[in-house]
Amino acid sequence: MAFVDKLVKRTVLVCAALAGLAFMHNHINEPCTSAQVGAGGMCVTVQIGGAA
Repeated sequence: MAFVDKLVKRTVLVCAALAGLAFMHNHINEPCTSAQVGAGGMCVTVQIGGAA
């Protein structure tokens, strides 16, 4: 059982590290435009200047 626990912990750590690298890659290579907010390539378009 201890082997499975170690395997799960290592898998979670590796996945977290890879997710962090993917986030930084998207943040650098896919920046948001001036009409968007967000980070890591996950941008949301916002209306500038009030409601329509």
